Amino acid sequence: MKNKIKNISAIIVFIIIMILLSIIYVNNNFQDLQVNSKYNDINIDSNKLNIFYFKVGQADCTLITINNRNMLIDAGQDSDGEYIVEFLKDKAIDQIDYFVITHGDIDHSGGTKDIIDNIKIENIFMPHGIKESEKEYQEIKNLANQKGIKISKVEVNQEFNLDVANFKIVSVKNDMNCEKNDSSIAIRLSYFNTNYLFMGDITTDIEKEIKCDTVDILKVGHHGSSSSTSIEFLERVKPKYAIISAGNNKKYNHPSEEVLERLRNFGIQDNNIYITKEQGTIWVISDGETIDIECREDINLDGTGQLGYKNIFFVCSFFLNKNCKRYCILNKFII
Repeated sequence: MKNKIKNISAIIVFIIIMILLSIIYVNNNFQDLQVNSKYNDINIDSNKLNIFYFKVGQADCTLITINNRNMLIDAGQDSDGEYIVEFLKDKAIDQIDYFVITHGDIDHSGGTKDIIDNIKIENIFMPHGIKESEKEYQEIKNLANQKGIKISKVEVNQEFNLDVANFKIVSVKNDMNCEKNDSSIAIRLSYFNTNYLFMGDITTDIEKEIKCDTVDILKVGHHGSSSSTSIEFLERVKPKYAIISAGNNKKYNHPSEEVLERLRNFGIQDNNIYITKEQGTIWVISDGETIDIECREDINLDGTGQLGYKNIFFVCSFFLNKNCKRYCILNKFII
């Protein structure tokens, strides 16, 4: 009888070990498989300009790519970093020529560590000398130094080439006493006869200082906050389309209805106003003459909205009982 009990116990232990090993294997490999299959239909034509205004919740991250030259503007929240890296690797983007961290707010710089650790970076631009951002700046500087990357100080009117596209710094404050949002690097990108403006978190006070010609697409400042995007500014840059990166954060409730009304009053119809929390990642494709815009709800890099299977299997490994299967099934769909 004792031998029989020992044999049964040994079998049970063996089964549990096998289950745990299976969980560890799936945990380590499932997400990679999920991402590879998830983005199979994202076919980037490298001969055209592609801009991905990523869905990263209440945060900012934009990828610009053309002819295998790549620019990343901001890095989302800390929880978004791994998902940004996964997308880049899935699309064989293993080098960023220009990584622009518009300013030190965590919803713009949070995923920087993951990106620096996993992707080759040629240049990093970030405002220098902002007292409110000093801690974030030093942390990013230390990470960059470890990888041999220099953080360059940029000034207004500096221009750079991204293959056949060109971008210009239209605003930046390298000023110790500047308010953090207003230190933001703002960029105007030109690609043949199409133009794009990226505003960071700049407020209406700084908008007055910006010298910028008309653009086709405006990346609206500060997630659509009422403190940005004045009607005077809209009349100057005359955008045809507006793109807003915002999340379901009730504390901020972005975008502001006031800003949406300003956009409408200026003449931008609702179907030309794109909001990431409602329409997912906004994918812009241009041949330099025409602009196509796709809304991709399947590209969700918002780390706060990703339950993922790591958490599911972690819980299951501790609750191997009759309720585990039910728990996993229920949570599998809470994404």
